[in-house]
Amino acid sequence: MAGSLAPIRSQLAPHGRAIRRRGSWTRPLGALLAATLLTGCRGVLATEIPPGPATLSAAASDPSPSPASTARASATASSTGTPDATAEPPTPFATSDLRPGIEPADYLADACEAMRKRWDPQGSPPGTVVLPIMYHSIREPDNMLNDNVTVSTEYFQETVALARSLGFETITTAQLAAFLADNAPIPRRSMMLIVDDRRPGVVADYLLPVAQSFDWTVTLGWIIGDTGARLWSTMESLAQSGRLDVQSHGLNHRYIVEGMSEADMRQEIGGPVPILKKHFGYRPTAFIWPGGNFTAGSVAVAREEGYQLGFTAFSRGPILFNWVPLGEPERAVNDPLMVLPRAWSPAATVNLQQAASVGDQAARFAEEQRAGEAAWYLRSCGGALPVAP
Repeated sequence: MAGSLAPIRSQLAPHGRAIRRRGSWTRPLGALLAATLLTGCRGVLATEIPPGPATLSAAASDPSPSPASTARASATASSTGTPDATAEPPTPFATSDLRPGIEPADYLADACEAMRKRWDPQGSPPGTVVLPIMYHSIREPDNMLNDNVTVSTEYFQETVALARSLGFETITTAQLAAFLADNAPIPRRSMMLIVDDRRPGVVADYLLPVAQSFDWTVTLGWIIGDTGARLWSTMESLAQSGRLDVQSHGLNHRYIVEGMSEADMRQEIGGPVPILKKHFGYRPTAFIWPGGNFTAGSVAVAREEGYQLGFTAFSRGPILFNWVPLGEPERAVNDPLMVLPRAWSPAATVNLQQAASVGDQAARFAEEQRAGEAAWYLRSCGGALPVAP
């Protein structure tokens, strides 16, 4: 691996603090493996442990089924053809790379439409994978914080180099939304670098120089709160680069918990929309849950406020088209696109390799299943699967 990364490291070297190197590129394996088990967010619990029922109580709710999920339960065929009620869709992709208790969920109600989009030659090929990565703080090795969300400049360099060597490119929230809805074209190995909270220094000193070097973008989960005029001006100036994808992280970073009034939820979730639109010229389409907390009620409010996607602080695995790995709390809210997982930056190298592996597995599986899927589609959907010209 060291030999394959060396050319990329040499590209990183001229770019100031964002790629400053001190000491070794090696990170202890034990720390990386431990980091893969993290499933909470810095704001979820003061003790930095994964959120349980007391703090992330979506699992205790009993939401009414959404129209999409109700349709999905019985959708083995589309109205585009004559449905065959006895025909079961082919077995969906599964992988042993997910931790126990994590299950992939689909979210498109119409199985025929989902299959057509997945094989559309104008879309992303099967196996296209997305890994959102959650960042908080990046610090020099001799100035590290004793927490589980800060990464060193060394490890950040290593993450960037590995992402490049594996062929990952960044995408924006809008690109992710289009991919998840329609399998719109994105890089076969895609990632999102999402910076939580108000961290202009992390953005300006580390993320943007790398984004400029490799034609990447950086997504911000921005807290409105008491942002002053000077900071707004700074962020607007940084946004002029065209590389910032600013999304909502709440009005005041209030954690969404059971018992919170709908009015308070709506203020926290909907309040940032006009403010962000005023400062950056577009409406945010993703809500990055403050502290990682969400409930079934808050997911419904976020949908009503016009958000298309939501991001948790759970590290569950990479995302494929119509395939989102979820734990029990996320499954309980019955809306996978509003509870998307994110890898944690201290384990980013491990999760990038996992994402690449899962994408490759999914691509092979799709090719192996194509004949069976084509036969099912012809019988159940009234037509032939699209083929490349």
